[in-house]
Amino acid sequence: MIYLVSFGIALLLLLLITAYSRAIDINMILLLVIIAVSSGGFFAMAASQNLAEALLANKIAYVGGVFAPMIVLLIICSICRVSVPVPLRMAMYVAQLLVYASVCTMGKGTLFYRSAAFKANSVGAFLDKEYGPLHTVYLVMLLAYTIAGIGIGLYSLNRKNVVSRINVYTLLFADVFAVGTYLVERIVHLDVELVPMIFTVCAVVYASLLIRLNNYSIFNNQSILEERIRNIGYIYFDRKLRFMGCNECATALFPELEEWELEKRIPGNGGRFNTFLRQPLLSFAGSADPSEPVRKNYEYKGRVYRFEISAIRTNGRRFGGFVIQVKDATDESGRAAGAAEADGGMTS
Repeated sequence: MIYLVSFGIALLLLLLITAYSRAIDINMILLLVIIAVSSGGFFAMAASQNLAEALLANKIAYVGGVFAPMIVLLIICSICRVSVPVPLRMAMYVAQLLVYASVCTMGKGTLFYRSAAFKANSVGAFLDKEYGPLHTVYLVMLLAYTIAGIGIGLYSLNRKNVVSRINVYTLLFADVFAVGTYLVERIVHLDVELVPMIFTVCAVVYASLLIRLNNYSIFNNQSILEERIRNIGYIYFDRKLRFMGCNECATALFPELEEWELEKRIPGNGGRFNTFLRQPLLSFAGSADPSEPVRKNYEYKGRVYRFEISAIRTNGRRFGGFVIQVKDATDESGRAAGAAEADGGMTS
């Protein structure tokens, strides 16, 4: 029954998170999926009728034990605003996939389990097993992620203007509590696996922290984003200068954009874009180092507009194309001119 409860709570949390209107960390969704799958494996284990069914269920249950610690570490990094480089993130996934590949050898070799026997009691079926050498690797990885999470938490305690100490203490407690419960369970040899419920409780803690942080996040504040998009025009091009799209503000400033075909080169038949932005874009695209954005003004019908041309970087590094931002800067220019006149009057 405890496994079904854990499975149900994980699914409910998953539905709530995916239905949440604001952005949420993708790792939180992955953690809930992993917990749900793992809980299903534990339930199937308890209900299994023979060794083959128990081994298969155990392999499913190990999805949580193998991948959850890594995902929890990434969530801790997200909450503590610690950036994890993409190569390191990929290496972590590869390492855990290799560990899980060793899990899948149970019943077919002696790498993860030297031996396994099917047994059952009043609670349900279970495996009486002797661990192999790769199970030690699994435990080492588990402890490594736990120690890394604790280290990041302790490091973040000195960054009180970046992350709340209350959040850090909560993360540290949840992380240590989950791993500590797992290790105690292995030493005491309980009849019931507590790991699914412990992981579920920790997931509730992490989800509540992430939702709370998102409620006060400037980057995920929908009203701020909508206002920015409404007042600034965005025009996107790929690396070959093919038109990839724009927002409504951009079409208001450059009506001809509504006639442009997506993923086609810029038409050369006039229009405001060709008059004011085409040549700056071509010059920027042809420059040796397009990493530094270009910012300039132009005037149209008595109003001043400011545009910025910059490169699009995917994953912070790979060059993906160009984006042009345009806004009406008439009021800003007027205030700047007024300030300059005031300074001139004071110095004369």
